[in-house]
Amino acid sequence: MDMLGSGAASIQSFLDLAADRHRVIQENLANINTPGYRAKNVSFDQQLGRAMVTEREGINPRQDGNTVVPEIENAELRKNQLVYRLFLQAMTHRTRLARSAIAGRGQ
Repeated sequence: MDMLGSGAASIQSFLDLAADRHRVIQENLANINTPGYRAKNVSFDQQLGRAMVTEREGINPRQDGNTVVPEIENAELRKNQLVYRLFLQAMTHRTRLARSAIAGRGQ
């Protein structure tokens, strides 16, 4: 029995996705000076139900072939942090509701 409801698995999936995105964005920033490095992106493939890491598209490579744009990566990092916090709050809320129901409060 799922104590947190069926939505908890979805929330956990999105938290995992946000963690994966954070790791990839950090990797992009760490390779900002690596010649030929192609910036990556993480997207969620609804049909497969998993995260997919792909090269970031639509960015013209620098002379050394690197496609990391620090402004884009930092904006993506901030956006991802907000998304992670949102889903973490949703999971926390579901946990509190379950605890309250078990304790018999909130009636």
